[in-house]
Amino acid sequence: MITFTEIQQYQSSVFDAQFAAACKAGQIAWFPWVGAKYPTSACKVLVILESHYINWERTNIEALAQPDFTRRVVAEQLFPQYRWTNSSFNNLSACLSGKAVIKGQINLLWEKVALYNFVQRPMDNPNERPNEQDFITGWKAFPTVVDILRPDVCVFAGFAAISNILELPAGLKLAGLTPWEKEGINGTYPRPCFTIQTQKHTMKGVAVKHPGSFFTVDQWRAVLQRQVPQAVKTLSVD
Repeated sequence: MITFTEIQQYQSSVFDAQFAAACKAGQIAWFPWVGAKYPTSACKVLVILESHYINWERTNIEALAQPDFTRRVVAEQLFPQYRWTNSSFNNLSACLSGKAVIKGQINLLWEKVALYNFVQRPMDNPNERPNEQDFITGWKAFPTVVDILRPDVCVFAGFAAISNILELPAGLKLAGLTPWEKEGINGTYPRPCFTIQTQKHTMKGVAVKHPGSFFTVDQWRAVLQRQVPQAVKTLSVD
């Protein structure tokens, strides 16, 4: 099992008191991962995955009940002795950093960014999809997370959240989500760079296809480069 020291090695705890309060209030289920260099970054990038799921083979049910679960998932990818085959995580890392996952270098990306899961309950298995209430609950949690982290850019890894915005909490606005781009990639079409506004903070939003199967890293990285070049510059790993 990954240790507390390893979880802490590449991440920051500067926002933890606020996350703890949000968890206690039932606003979020898990602390976001916050890279050690994120708080001082010239362009703060928050990566948003869709959901965690119960892995019955790895018996992670107890771990999912802990507020540090998301941090454990990220930290396990940074240490070879814990890493398991995860094509989604590898594709996402390569898309953000511009390099395939390389032993001893993946931390150079993840210590720069923050990450959290949009859906605030675990899926029963990888085939289960979030329901309408999951997205409603996710959008209620969203302002809490971004008002603490105050990102400049939110990168959604998947289109599900921004395709389910019929019921947003008061004070949260998303603008500029259409028209979609005309050139398709991997069977779908990129959305434009959009604006996200809470009552306290305004940021850019960008989305790529879920980085699992049928995800062409170079093409989706080109979308990020075109839409949020400053974020891509910040996250590049030389």
